[in-house]
Amino acid sequence: MPTQANRRTFLLSAAGATAAAAAAPQTIRTAFIGVGNRAQALLTQTLAEPSVDITAICDIDAAARDKALSRTAASNPKSYTDWREIVDLANVDAVKIATPCYLHAEMAAACLRAGKYVYCEKPLGITAEQVASVLEASRGAKGFLQIGQQIRYYPMVREAMRAIHEDQVAGNIFVVRAQRNSTPRKPSEARPRPAWYEDPAKSGDLIVENSVHNLDVCNWIIGDHPTAAFGRGARYLPDFLPAGRRMMDGFSVEYAYDQDTHLDYTQIYLHARGLKEIPSGQHYAIYGDKGTVFLTHTSAMFYDMHGDSEPVDLISPATKERKENAMQEFYAAIREGRKPFADITVGATAALTGILGREAIYKGVSVEWNDLGVNL
Repeated sequence: MPTQANRRTFLLSAAGATAAAAAAPQTIRTAFIGVGNRAQALLTQTLAEPSVDITAICDIDAAARDKALSRTAASNPKSYTDWREIVDLANVDAVKIATPCYLHAEMAAACLRAGKYVYCEKPLGITAEQVASVLEASRGAKGFLQIGQQIRYYPMVREAMRAIHEDQVAGNIFVVRAQRNSTPRKPSEARPRPAWYEDPAKSGDLIVENSVHNLDVCNWIIGDHPTAAFGRGARYLPDFLPAGRRMMDGFSVEYAYDQDTHLDYTQIYLHARGLKEIPSGQHYAIYGDKGTVFLTHTSAMFYDMHGDSEPVDLISPATKERKENAMQEFYAAIREGRKPFADITVGATAALTGILGREAIYKGVSVEWNDLGVNL
């Protein structure tokens, strides 16, 4: 298992030591590229931030664009349909990207090269080549990139991670078992998805588009990235399709990490609603030599190995009242001249972990991290 020193090094690099950054402007002029459903939540948090001026709104969907322009009317932003025009705007300091997954890397890299601060929704890229291109653009960039791995900003998860890493509540971690399972909708209740979402070539498939959140938490728990992966998956309903044809609705991947730590990750939309003996939903069971931590995004309990003491709630009552606010962190990092907690390294590592698992599923063989050819 990774040593405490290795974990701390990984965590500190993710949190970001003080960076040599240009002096932040007093009012941070912000542009949005993509203002669909996800961006509306980002917009709500942004509008609550002091000394932020929204100067540009860009989207090819007129209805989404008009809705965002209406919400930001106090700033009188200009309207755009071509994201490339945003890149060169002199009155834009920061750009928020909330577009379909396959567009993230190109847009983020261009904005970084133009000296902007970038908030990019996950995943950073859907191929190893895309991830590498953004990493390259970030090297020597005036601004930074914060990735939309929102769970990094959940106060309860942060407190649980402190207990795991600083307090060593579970001791040395050997195995993590994580899942994100749910019941499929009835055909009559199916929710329509955009074409890009169902197309693995544009979404990156379920493990990259969706599971990237959970895989990031697993890397955070272990304090490292995996070295290899092996898995199986498919589109099971309504008719079976091999992986790669359409977004999967079920898969399992075994990830190996250095020092004999491993992760079992499963995501299946096949959980019968009446099955209560095996919990559905999202959780992480963290097995160490002192006991087990059972973590969700809203709770964390420690169970000692032999049951000699009562289970321990790792989350304080005060923390349970706090909410996630990634935008607050984004602007604070700009003003304080530091890297954000969920920086580009976090984003690249999470995306590559998903890509590694996807390639193992598609190829039907074990795939090594080094096969991806990306230098973090």
